Amino acid sequence: MPRTGITREQVFTVADRLADQGIAPTVASVRSDLGKGSFTTINQHLGEWKALKWKTEGLTASLPPAVESKARESLAVLWQFAAREAEQAIERIREAALRDVSELQEALEDAQRQCAALGTERLELHKHLGKAHETIAALTTEIARLSESLGASAARLEDVEARLETILRDHSHPRSA
Repeated sequence: MPRTGITREQVFTVADRLADQGIAPTVASVRSDLGKGSFTTINQHLGEWKALKWKTEGLTASLPPAVESKARESLAVLWQFAAREAEQAIERIREAALRDVSELQEALEDAQRQCAALGTERLELHKHLGKAHETIAALTTEIARLSESLGASAARLEDVEARLETILRDHSHPRSA
């Protein structure tokens, strides 16, 4: 004997009855009430029922004016609070950013002063280096001149020593007449 499935109307009827009793219609509650049916079929029909129910209730449901007015007032207060909180947060962020910018500006100015001082020091060292090179060149020239002079003096000294030796030899040997 073939199995008979559940129908759309059966699911809708059970879902309406459950909703009227204040019970949320679910696949499990509808199947329990029907005593049969596949979860897939019940889920499809129940999805249709919910879509129609929402569409129908969505068109007819409206808030009472007093509730709507209070809700608007509450939203306005909430909006003002959120806006005030956001403004305060923005102001804290702005103040922190200004402090950071000020600190960075001071650091930049300090770095620029140090660069200027180092530039001046570099120029002074360059001048000293130039003078040192001049002094070294002058001393090298003087050393060369003194070495040449020493060489000439050494040659004259050798010549004087040789003549002195000759004179001493000549004086130490008597002359024969």
